[in-house]
Amino acid sequence: MKLLNKLIITIIPFLPKSFVRLVASPYIAGTTNDEMIDSVLKLNNQGYDVAIDILGEHVKTEIEAERITNHYKEIYQLINQNNLSANISIKLTHIGQDLGYDVVKKNLFELLKAAKETNNFLRIDMENSPYTSETIQLYKECIKIYDKVGIVLQAYMLRSENDLEILSDENFNVRICKGIYVEDESIVFKNFYKIRENYISLVKKGLLNNSYIAIATHDEEIINHLSSWIIENNIPNSQFEFQSLHGVPIEKKLQELLSQSFKVRIYLPFGDNWYDYSIRRLKENPKMAGYILKNLFKKIFRI
Repeated sequence: MKLLNKLIITIIPFLPKSFVRLVASPYIAGTTNDEMIDSVLKLNNQGYDVAIDILGEHVKTEIEAERITNHYKEIYQLINQNNLSANISIKLTHIGQDLGYDVVKKNLFELLKAAKETNNFLRIDMENSPYTSETIQLYKECIKIYDKVGIVLQAYMLRSENDLEILSDENFNVRICKGIYVEDESIVFKNFYKIRENYISLVKKGLLNNSYIAIATHDEEIINHLSSWIIENNIPNSQFEFQSLHGVPIEKKLQELLSQSFKVRIYLPFGDNWYDYSIRRLKENPKMAGYILKNLFKKIFRI
């Protein structure tokens, strides 16, 4: 299966964009605001909350960073106007982090203002290691002026345990994910089981410190372990949620979580950058190729 996944990753960049969009469509909520809203409404009607992400990162100009910031501000208004059960998740490089601290802080504070005006939540995503410390610093500045803001910690990063201990309290809202960026082995766990072990440890420590934890994983062994532990330890449902990337085929497990009255949030990417996102995510996570192949066969043979 690994060989097949690698083969798919090798050939997909050479295929027509229309074909790539066909097989990637379950993972992307369209390119327009209207398509995104339709996707959010469908997910809400199925019982899911949503985190909306505009595809893209590493903008090159302040004009582009401002345009993306304004688009996110517009989305806050659309969420409010359409009574959507949704919030926003942003990558700081998409709103100018590569252009300097002052640029990204200005745009980030604009989004905080929009979140506050609509009484909504803002998630600051975590990118690769050169941005980690600055992202945490910006989060600390945000939380001083608005409490409905959260961050992300990656379980494969060696530093994450210490970061959690420093940040964790009853006001801390963090998404825990495994991490997908290629990093030097001196700063990350490389072993799958070590990452899984650290993931579970981070979630438990955060919950025991009364932090709000977004458990973002498609690893059903982790989900099963943590959902059982949560019940056994009487962790309030108001203190956590499970999160899944739109289109990843674990719907049976997600429905099971909903049946236990657990909150489940779907991470919903959309926008013009769908092609670059699809190709990049395939390269970063070869297992996704298997998901896409399975989906392709379903579309061709209608099974």
